[in-house]
Amino acid sequence: MMIYTCICFLLHILTISSLQEKSLLGNIIRKELGKFQCDIHDFTSTYKNEFQESPFRNRSIKEVTASWQSTFPEGNYRTNTKNLIPFSRMNLREPDTILRMAEYQAMIYCKSTMIGAPSDISSIRNMAKKNLRVGNFTIEATGFDRKRVSYWYIASNIAQQSIILVHRGTKTSNPSDVFDDLDRFNIHNSHGLLNRDFSYLSSSRDVYVDSGFYQRFQHEKTAIASALRPVLSRYSNPAFSFIVVGHSLGASWAFLNAAYFASQNDINQRMSAIYTFGQPLLGSAAFVNEITKKLNTPNERYVRVVNGNDMVPHIGCGKCIQPEYANEKWIMNTNEVVWKDCDGGKDLKCSSGIPCNKLSWSNHSAVGKLSMRGEFCRIASNS
Repeated sequence: MMIYTCICFLLHILTISSLQEKSLLGNIIRKELGKFQCDIHDFTSTYKNEFQESPFRNRSIKEVTASWQSTFPEGNYRTNTKNLIPFSRMNLREPDTILRMAEYQAMIYCKSTMIGAPSDISSIRNMAKKNLRVGNFTIEATGFDRKRVSYWYIASNIAQQSIILVHRGTKTSNPSDVFDDLDRFNIHNSHGLLNRDFSYLSSSRDVYVDSGFYQRFQHEKTAIASALRPVLSRYSNPAFSFIVVGHSLGASWAFLNAAYFASQNDINQRMSAIYTFGQPLLGSAAFVNEITKKLNTPNERYVRVVNGNDMVPHIGCGKCIQPEYANEKWIMNTNEVVWKDCDGGKDLKCSSGIPCNKLSWSNHSAVGKLSMRGEFCRIASNS
């Protein structure tokens, strides 16, 4: 369609005499061709990533472990002091807090250590023994996809006084994940359709969400809420923090679940933070901005993390944007691991300013030097 439009413009420009009109249309064509080049780059990079090695593939246990150890700039990874700190005493936007959440996230990609096992929960449980940032935790509830692979899990951590809900990103072997990623229709709130889940949204056609991500949220909404409430009741001490975490497709899912929880008073009162890693574009400005304001009232709770030139936060449904009122946390240099607090979600000095031909898939499954692939689960015990 875009090529057709450009051809029409080119044919039309030959028939007009005004230099001003020619200049104006020329600028439009250049802009549209620029978009087309971005689309081609997105497309080719997707397949290039499938056939070429990423820096986080096929590494040895020694390499994976050394990479994790390098995420402690002060070199104190041998101690277990930090994994005993309650979440409420940690700064939401500090790298070490974010990396703790990234460890919880990475574990959902663990593969089962048991031949023929219907799930990979055994591998996740095994991570509690390795003395990592996540420390010693307990799996309270789990959800599985149609292939009996972990979809989401809820963990409790008594030492860290926290309850964590983790959402899985895309598994290319799962058709449902792929269909949800590719479904680019929008669901509008013209007649208050979305108010059933997000009661605080305005009823307007300008308020819309990506259909694929919304369907994923809808499918698991009741199961997650039903599993979560008993856990929150079991750990009713107000000192316990409830945290929502997601990566990639799971980041959009986590954002929508957090938005839903914000309309559920009992859960919203317990929700302390929302962390998303590599979150795609999932809704209109009116949709994501209204939700962000709700999540960050009265205190900032939403931390959106972008790793270097990760492509995924820049792609999604047409005219969708990243939340403007949530300050992006950007890892601007993934080699030296330099973190930056950005001004909102459209700060051109952060990831929003990266040209489309510089975006890549290679940094999508990592946070700095911490791998969020299944290889993380092969890390040696930190004893």
